[in-house]
Amino acid sequence: MAFAVGQPAVQLLNLLTGFLLLRWLGTNEFAMFGVAFAFQSTVNQLTDLGFTGSIVALAGERGADPAWLGRYLRSARHYRGRMMVVTLAVAAVVFPLVNWRQEWGAGNQLLLFGAIALAVVFQGWMMYGSPLLVHRRLRAYYQPQIVSAALRLACCLALSAAGWLSAWSAAWLGALAVGLVGLSYRRAARDCVSEPATSEPEANREMLRYLAPLMPGVAFSAVQGQLTVLIIALFGSTEKIAAVSALSRIGQLFLLLSAFNAVLVEPYVARVSAALLPRRYAQILGSAVLLATLIGAAGFLFPGPLLWLLGPKYAGLERETGWVVLTACVSYVSGVMWTMHAARRWVFWWGTVAYILALVVVQTGCALTLDLSRTMPVIWFGAITALTVLGVHAATAVYGFRRGPRVH
Repeated sequence: MAFAVGQPAVQLLNLLTGFLLLRWLGTNEFAMFGVAFAFQSTVNQLTDLGFTGSIVALAGERGADPAWLGRYLRSARHYRGRMMVVTLAVAAVVFPLVNWRQEWGAGNQLLLFGAIALAVVFQGWMMYGSPLLVHRRLRAYYQPQIVSAALRLACCLALSAAGWLSAWSAAWLGALAVGLVGLSYRRAARDCVSEPATSEPEANREMLRYLAPLMPGVAFSAVQGQLTVLIIALFGSTEKIAAVSALSRIGQLFLLLSAFNAVLVEPYVARVSAALLPRRYAQILGSAVLLATLIGAAGFLFPGPLLWLLGPKYAGLERETGWVVLTACVSYVSGVMWTMHAARRWVFWWGTVAYILALVVVQTGCALTLDLSRTMPVIWFGAITALTVLGVHAATAVYGFRRGPRVH
């Protein structure tokens, strides 16, 4: 019930804010905001590299023990803090290079990067949500998100009414909202996790052994996830950037389902017995495929409601909307499979290598044959990429059922 009430409330508030920003911000401002949002997502994933997500899997059946859970949380903080210094230093150089074609001004870019850096710092506090999930304290998990999202929406509304809303102010509000949630998690998790003063070498080694096959793929995926926006920023005009960024908002409608994976599917699959796993895997995946099929068909047949959400500036994107929804559906199914594979420790070196090589080959072919300065080819680029990822996850599933978890 906490999930059924809390997650839709958070999702609704964040979606409402996102779609209202589409209407409140001009095309140029939303293009800047869209690029900053995509860049922030990429930097944050490169900083984390799976450390936060590994806490639940490594704690396993002993996750209810505060000291046992705390040793992995401390290791995750240990590695993430070091990665953050590196990624933000590199990002400070790369961010202006991504936007070199756009005449957005040094002041705007500096303010946007400040919001990106602040959000990445605050995102590190979000790993304190893992103990709350392990202990099933979903009210404490969702309440800060609801309050933060509501405050962000109210502040955006006030700035818009005063005529002060801009790309950088919206980005800073988003970063502060993340900080508020992270701070609340740190306070709420005090009684369900006990961290050592310093990270334990054995826990550090165990986390690295678990994540080693994943890290190259996670780093690669960090760029892949926002690649369409970054490509159009490099090669396209401001109007094309705004269109692709606006269409990417449609994919956020799937965040509710993705949150279901992290909050309920991963902890359940991590604990289910080996004998029951094939049946539960088939049930979860079958439900995801059925739901994705229905949503994908609706995206092509009835794009009107989605275009209404985007606003009148983007009313002519009917064909593009159907393809974006289809891509999001494929990515959602891939996400369900990945969640279950990670929960069962089906992480293999060959899978990471196959993932990277397959995408490099496919995307190189797309880059050579598609005009990536236009909106529709960029969307096709994303759809072909999503199908390739799904194929790699399918191969991993077959191998995982035959072999089982990787032996460290």
